Amino acid sequence: MSRHLYTSSRNRRTGRTAGAAAIAVVLAGGLATALPVTAHAAGTAEAAAAAEVLIPAPDAFGEGPEKILATGRYGVLHREGDDYLWTNSYNSRTRVVTELASVPENLLVGGHDEHNRAIYTQQRADGGTDVVRIGIEDPAFNSTMTVPAGYLNLRFAGAWVVVTVDKGDGTYEMRVARGGAQSADPVVRLPAGATTDARPVVLGAQGSEVLIGYRLADGSPGYGILTAYDGRVKPLPVTGDASSFRLTQMTVSWFSRDGSGGQGVRVMPRSGTGTPQVIPLATQSPDSEVTSFVVDDNIVWHEGAGGPLRLTPITGADTERTLLPTVEFTQLRAEGYGDVLALGKDADGKRAIHVFHQNGIGIISDLVMREVPKVKTADGEIGALSLDRGRLRYVNSLVGKDTLHGKAVGTGLDPAEGARLADFPGLAAGRFADGTDEGLARLVTDPGTGADVLVTGDDPDRQAPGLPLPGTGGRILGASPEFVLYQAGGRQYVVDTARDLVVRDQPAQGAVLDGDRLIKSAPSKPGTVNVVNPRTGTVTGTHDIGSDCVPGELQRSGTLLYWSCASEDAAGVYDTASHRDYPAPVSGVLLGDRFLAARDASGDLRLTDLRSDGSTADLGTVTGVKPAATGDGRGSTWTLDADAGKLAWVGTDDTVHVTAPQQAVSPLSVTHSTVPATSAGEWGAAWWLSKPAASWRLTLTRRSTGEVVRTWTGEETRGTVRVAWDGTSASGDPVPTGGYTWRLTAAPSDGTGADATASGTLRVTG
Repeated sequence: MSRHLYTSSRNRRTGRTAGAAAIAVVLAGGLATALPVTAHAAGTAEAAAAAEVLIPAPDAFGEGPEKILATGRYGVLHREGDDYLWTNSYNSRTRVVTELASVPENLLVGGHDEHNRAIYTQQRADGGTDVVRIGIEDPAFNSTMTVPAGYLNLRFAGAWVVVTVDKGDGTYEMRVARGGAQSADPVVRLPAGATTDARPVVLGAQGSEVLIGYRLADGSPGYGILTAYDGRVKPLPVTGDASSFRLTQMTVSWFSRDGSGGQGVRVMPRSGTGTPQVIPLATQSPDSEVTSFVVDDNIVWHEGAGGPLRLTPITGADTERTLLPTVEFTQLRAEGYGDVLALGKDADGKRAIHVFHQNGIGIISDLVMREVPKVKTADGEIGALSLDRGRLRYVNSLVGKDTLHGKAVGTGLDPAEGARLADFPGLAAGRFADGTDEGLARLVTDPGTGADVLVTGDDPDRQAPGLPLPGTGGRILGASPEFVLYQAGGRQYVVDTARDLVVRDQPAQGAVLDGDRLIKSAPSKPGTVNVVNPRTGTVTGTHDIGSDCVPGELQRSGTLLYWSCASEDAAGVYDTASHRDYPAPVSGVLLGDRFLAARDASGDLRLTDLRSDGSTADLGTVTGVKPAATGDGRGSTWTLDADAGKLAWVGTDDTVHVTAPQQAVSPLSVTHSTVPATSAGEWGAAWWLSKPAASWRLTLTRRSTGEVVRTWTGEETRGTVRVAWDGTSASGDPVPTGGYTWRLTAAPSDGTGADATASGTLRVTG
């Protein structure tokens, strides 16, 4: 039999009902049921599957890689990580373009294609090039175009391929490759005296026309519109330096700071030959690089990269404004009157692919095609956790920073994921505990002295003043509505959080808070534990644990008391109401509501039902628990709610699991109260409950007449009911002096058992 069971030869208990020997064998030999992920109380398979909440460790996320590769009439080809993606503009759905999976990115052709094709090139052994087109929206547009050897420096514009041919005399000829016989490929007829370099300058295209650049006879740059099917070129009236050439169905435009009209975007009809209209732009710098687009009656533009994307109206209904605070990439979608695709961040910092177009009332509209997903930059790691009355708290370590997160997990029998709780910085195992009436209790360090300071409250921005403690680097051992049990430097202290006082100072020993009581070992009386009033130190009761040892560890849950004398190899659970005993290991144990969780040598958690008749039953085994960095992992990789049937544990992937292994839970009860017996016009009363209540009702009845003079009701409470009364009836009139009866009724949140009740008398004296 395991030495970690309560089998010490020094056992002196007689006359009490102990667990059967067969039960001890089950505990010693291991539980029969091994649940691969979690454990649940006996019940239906459906209930077991439902009774789990999973909370992954918060990871760090940053901006993921995003690159726009090309656009089509109905979408955009882009890359995130290793995948080529196509996001369409009609329902913003994204799919992986598997046909490009093996194509190196440097072979892909950028720009715009009206037929929604992805285009890439392949070199042939004969020195020529194949241009492969994949119809993303419609496979009927799949094709391969053969470009012969000798055609150099391919440039793409819509459906057209512009190349140069070395004439052998140091000059080059520009041609439009069409994929058939070379004799049918149009030679680009540049203006008289104009020449092209080896690399043709292609600036855009729309339909059958291509915007090109060349060198004039005097060496200055020239620009024109090439009719691709016959090689004709119509020169543009460009003066001086120019950039940002665009060609839409209706206009041709460019930006220049030179020539008549000064700085601005030059816009002229695509078919015109007159003087362009100049749209001034209020740039921030006199020599910045400007990228501009004509979108119907407006100019959409930005300076450099990283600045704002702006709107300057030409005519019409829109007004000058900022479309995106930050822009990384822009491209004209060469269809209709001009649409602009942009990658950038909005005012909320959301990074996305946008399309800007003019709507039916003349206003530039923003279509978000795809919000760029964040990518994980660091893994979170759970380092501590607690579970109390429907609240899970867990410390996550991320990039060298610890943060206490929280999540409501429900107060019913089964856990249910609820609202997120406030975050608190820099806490570790043992430095926080839920359970006080003032909210979360946590230890912070005084930067001046290094001493611990106790702070309470659930709002990190509106916390109560801290209470300095007589210790450094200590731990919170437990919390109750009005007290915190704190240990540091070999001493234990009970802190009265309602009065901001340290009310008990004792050597470190077996001790546990039980509402308004402190249960502690009695070093001078082996086998006895005392029940103490923390504020006065008065011993109000004792319990005989049935073994001649002084417990070094105590835990409580309702009427159950776990004790362990590790040095004596003795431990057990004692029911203070029925006086029954249950076997238990001497270490690695947590006591819940009518169940025990114990971590064995393999790292698994063995769960045992502690039945009210003194017997025990197997509740299963939790496997896959994250190994503890130190110790047995209590409070760091697993924990439970001492007043509920819930268990929380961390998996090896740092996901927190909240489960419900025990559903035969204790009924709701009033554990203690503070109710004045008299009132002279002001009366304040408080009742503390053993677990959360869904609702409560308090009635005040005049004894002489049986008349109910006042009723108070409340919604869900985690454990405390408070009532303040000014001595008036429901109608607002002062009640007569005399005797009254009060009665409290509270309904359990978990829906089990009868309502909790308490009653008493009150004398109104004035």
